[in-house]
Amino acid sequence: MTTTAESTGLDSRTELRAWYLGRLRPRLEEAVIAGIVEPGSLDELDYQLAELLISPDDVREDST
Repeated sequence: MTTTAESTGLDSRTELRAWYLGRLRPRLEEAVIAGIVEPGSLDELDYQLAELLISPDDVREDST
């Protein structure tokens, strides 16, 4: 992968994480409080998003 592609991927993950934490997650927390969303669903989304946002470099470091 080229440096530009790696940089773009990192920027995209950073942007997605910021959007999720700053915009979507607070709304989901309000939905949990209102009883519209189950708390376990929010936890599962956090878990799945964390897997999505893991850098390929983090995976390579763990496997050595």
